[in-house]
Amino acid sequence: MAFDVSREVRVSTQGMRTAIFSALILISTCAPVPSAIAQGAPPPEAPAASSPGRQQLVDYLTAIAARQTAARREEIAKIRTREQAVARQQMVRAKLLELMGGSYEKTPLNARVLGGTQLEGFHIEKVVYESQPKFYVTALLYVPDGDAANAGAKLPAVVLAPGHSPTGKAGDAFFASELARNGFVVLSYDPIGQGERLQYPDPAKPGTSLLERPTGEHSEAALQPTLIGDALARYFAWDGVRAVDYLISRPEVDGERIGAFGCSGGGTMTSLLMATDRRVKAAGVACYITSFDTLLPSIGPQDPEQSTPNFIASGFDLTDWVELAAPRPFAIIGTTQDMFPWQGLLKSAREARRFYSLFDPSAAGTPTGKPDPQTPTGPTRNPDTSNDVPVTGPLQVIAGIGRHGNIRPLDRDILRFLLLNVAHSTAEPVVTKGPGGIFTATREQVLAELGGRGTAGTQQPNTGALPTEVPKEALQVTATGQVATSFPGAETVYSLNLKRASKKIPAHRPSLTLAQLQTQIRQVTHEEATPGTSKPVSTPASAPEPDHILHRLRITSEPGITLDAEFYRPTDDSKHPTLLVLRPDLSEAASAKRVEEIARFREMAKSGTAVFVVTPRPSPPGTEPAKAKMMGSYGMTENRAELVGKTLLGMRADDVIRAVDYMCDGSTTIDSAKITAEASGHLGLVLLHAAVLDPRLKHVTVDHTIASYRSLLENPMPQDAPEDILPGVLLHYDVPDLTRALGARVTVQP
Repeated sequence: MAFDVSREVRVSTQGMRTAIFSALILISTCAPVPSAIAQGAPPPEAPAASSPGRQQLVDYLTAIAARQTAARREEIAKIRTREQAVARQQMVRAKLLELMGGSYEKTPLNARVLGGTQLEGFHIEKVVYESQPKFYVTALLYVPDGDAANAGAKLPAVVLAPGHSPTGKAGDAFFASELARNGFVVLSYDPIGQGERLQYPDPAKPGTSLLERPTGEHSEAALQPTLIGDALARYFAWDGVRAVDYLISRPEVDGERIGAFGCSGGGTMTSLLMATDRRVKAAGVACYITSFDTLLPSIGPQDPEQSTPNFIASGFDLTDWVELAAPRPFAIIGTTQDMFPWQGLLKSAREARRFYSLFDPSAAGTPTGKPDPQTPTGPTRNPDTSNDVPVTGPLQVIAGIGRHGNIRPLDRDILRFLLLNVAHSTAEPVVTKGPGGIFTATREQVLAELGGRGTAGTQQPNTGALPTEVPKEALQVTATGQVATSFPGAETVYSLNLKRASKKIPAHRPSLTLAQLQTQIRQVTHEEATPGTSKPVSTPASAPEPDHILHRLRITSEPGITLDAEFYRPTDDSKHPTLLVLRPDLSEAASAKRVEEIARFREMAKSGTAVFVVTPRPSPPGTEPAKAKMMGSYGMTENRAELVGKTLLGMRADDVIRAVDYMCDGSTTIDSAKITAEASGHLGLVLLHAAVLDPRLKHVTVDHTIASYRSLLENPMPQDAPEDILPGVLLHYDVPDLTRALGARVTVQP
């Protein structure tokens, strides 16, 4: 990705003096650090699926990803020269920019310093800047007060991005202070949905989110940009680019010596920044780099900014973030029991090391003839290779023990990497001594110390000590603690996306012919089934009822995917008109109306109309852990599908068409010329798409289905929407285009 990085925005500095640091915190994400750490543990296991159908779908998508990542590895293996490596980088950058939504436009930062605090050896300034007009980024600038700074010398700088903690930048105060004591100017900023930048603040509970936690905020914020072909990563990457712009505008900062660091979600942001902005000279990425073929079978895909649609399908893996940085110095940092699998880190590091060596042979190191390294039992450098890699080599792997975010014991190695590659200094790192051993601050204590910001119920690792003598106000930039209430008219991802949509969606889209619409549907949904070409088979799910009307079946939609179905069959053997019914669950306990519905279908069969009921995948539906209750049961499933170039809606449309194939194969008593269908809610939208593609559905009736994707785009906070999401759909068609194409074949009920 190439961006205009020439504009500088000059802001005045303002020294602030008040209190003294004794200890600060480094909070990362997700799992607490254990008091005793087992060594050599296997990668984390995948959470148990809540139903066989859900497991089938997970396995199906994981298998697709495995084929795609294997094909990618074959392509990478063919790269044997620097020229080929550079060509790969150029291709990946261009495609990533396309996947994220296209180029950016720089606008004035309008940066301000709102106050500050004097600490021992450095001071903190409270900064706010606009990464886009009125899209405010709250940040803390740590400025050293040493001899070099006093003499007016330009200082190296680091962009510091926090993990998925509700506290945002405040959680990185400990490491930011260490960096400042080592001579770095540090810009530590709040990501979207964290700290003072909640996108969905709860008006009844200041400082908390209606989406429960940062991962919920990110999941909700990603939905609407996806509809217009953008990725949430676009917003995260641009915030980082503008952070670099701000640092360059500061008179203390040497614009040729800027680095970046982040752990977990901050590792994602740092990877995005390193790929996006070549002004960043070196980066350390902790507890994020692994490989998708180890991640997906274990904990699965993560936040939307970490799961850009079509990323794996485009031939990419997490290793590409490292390889895009070459030959700039990059440190892969991880722990042996991280939820981002250790074996995936090793696999990615070994591939990246060969890639880097095409630019600089020192990246590979010197062969020693020693056996492969064992699992680390403490802080270790370059455990991916038995070669002797010099500390000056551009690719370093810094490893430790413990779970996700337990990087405090690695501070010395991380600081040494940044000193060497950003500051160009061989000085011994200054490491702040905190409590011994594994740190024991609880999340509740952290939130109490930081003023109660955050959401109850989210666990964070205990990787730092609590701030004890610094006032809470030193870590809060805005007057109210939130951009939303401190800056009237502040933009959000939602409001910016509406403005983007007005430019990206054609104002007057010409009417599509049926053939054109079918092509667009297949392009957008990735639907694959062609009516009449499959031969699904069925197996009895139970013995027929005594009256031989109700048959419970499982039919095969495609290899690895079977669907629950019911066939209410009239007792005579003649061909019958048939109603196809889509239902999310065929369990009689699924809803209060289910028993009544079965009775109705029986009566229809007795009257001469067959009824075929099917549950599209996942079948049975099961559930998944949700990033927020508002997301429903399919947010992570849809993320997983989009990564490999699939959509839940498109796969379900495949299931419907193949169910019709089964109904029309001649072995049933169904009259293939007289098939109608009905569905509600999310499955109603599936049925509309399937009916446009399959003329055998003579009439369809849908109810409680979204009237348009535009209505979803304009809803400030849509609920239970991932089942309906289609990347880029509004650039091609909308729901009214479907109903228009169906004409008299469709009845839409409220």
